[in-house]
Amino acid sequence: MSHNVICIDPDQTINNTKAVMIQKRIRHLPVMENDKLLGIVSIGDVVNAVLEENTFMIDQLATYIKGIPETGD
Repeated sequence: MSHNVICIDPDQTINNTKAVMIQKRIRHLPVMENDKLLGIVSIGDVVNAVLEENTFMIDQLATYIKGIPETGD
């Protein structure tokens, strides 16, 4: 078991979290604030967030390219 646990802040970006996980070769990161455990982020959580972000961006770009006005739903 590790004595120096790598943690992230709750305001950490997905890209920063992903970078920490890749660099440190870890699959789970505790989310800490003021020495209190708020939760744990898994690599699956990060992958899902990145996919969701990319899907949103692709949809926005496709709408822009097609020239379809936004409906404001």
